[in-house]
Amino acid sequence: MAKAIASQGFSFGDTLEVSHGYFGTASGVRTKMMLRQGLSTVYAATDTVVGTIGEDLDYQYYLTKNGNEYREIYYNFYYSGNTTGEAERRIYYGIDDGAVIEDIVDSQSEERRMPIFRNTSILDRDVLVTFECDLRPAYYQVMAGDSLVDIQSVFTVRQPEEVITWGVAMNGPATGEWGTWGAGLMQTDDHRMYDDGTHGDATAGDTIYTMQVQFYADSTNNVVGQEFKFGIGGGDNEGGYGNNHIANIDDAGAAYTIYTQFGSIDPVFYDAWDFDLMMPTDVDDAGSQPLTFQLNQNYPNPFNPETRISYTIPRDVTVTLSVYNLLGQKIATLVDGRMTAGSHVVTWNGKDQFGRQVGTGVYIYRIDAGTFNATNKMLLMK
Repeated sequence: MAKAIASQGFSFGDTLEVSHGYFGTASGVRTKMMLRQGLSTVYAATDTVVGTIGEDLDYQYYLTKNGNEYREIYYNFYYSGNTTGEAERRIYYGIDDGAVIEDIVDSQSEERRMPIFRNTSILDRDVLVTFECDLRPAYYQVMAGDSLVDIQSVFTVRQPEEVITWGVAMNGPATGEWGTWGAGLMQTDDHRMYDDGTHGDATAGDTIYTMQVQFYADSTNNVVGQEFKFGIGGGDNEGGYGNNHIANIDDAGAAYTIYTQFGSIDPVFYDAWDFDLMMPTDVDDAGSQPLTFQLNQNYPNPFNPETRISYTIPRDVTVTLSVYNLLGQKIATLVDGRMTAGSHVVTWNGKDQFGRQVGTGVYIYRIDAGTFNATNKMLLMK
């Protein structure tokens, strides 16, 4: 449950259950409460499945918070069957006696990924939320030869240049309401996103677009969990009907940033992009894009024991990438030398420059590449 906890969707003390046997994969649907294992973030349950050895088992996780039950946010992007709704259940293939099912992968697309939940609790305070949308997955997918079909308007993306020239809008309850998809969406302050250094945008021209929404604890849109979807040119061209992003706001402070990659609601279609590594899957494609300087959010985050940091540089340049604690003291240097243009990934193992394991906490990583510099925060959680 580490990911659900980190994303404000689950808290120690909430009730977690697993139900199995959907779609006739067992003699009936049974529900079992899951128990926390010691002081860890792992929850487990043991139950008897009355079914057929070697057949599949459909199951799902449920959360009970403040007396309300919520089903996990889950979609099996690899589902190839014909049963309506089955792709929204988890499937264990080929059940056998003594089977152990572990959903512990920290990923956005793997079938055995950790569960996450939408938090419908009321915000404790007013929060200014910056929504960030990384448009690179769209660029690479179109460059790979696919079109991003607009299912409600006329903005089907067929050329890579259109990804940049058309821009992107955000739609959905997180913006206040679902607006009408189309060109008009790009003309409204409630939906248009920016990549020009304004409206919360950290770096102009880096293909990460932003918009800011002020949420109030006494408004009608005052819950932690928000729903939204992106559209290039204002068209509904990111994914299918009802396939929307869900993200929880951290209301511990007065400001919070939600980082999202365009197309992560359907990572199987967007196969030209690795949503976990945040880089193209084809190195040749990476070399053909007019890249900008960019420092990405580390993944996974929070992490234990190691995490990956990716960055891009548009030309050969000397790069220094270092990790600091919150006191500004340098912990480790991960990159220090001349690097070639393109996308790069480096792994930090949570150790300082002397090989000692550092403790739980927030750390800052900074890149200096020519005249470009940028910083991000990451959380080591043991």
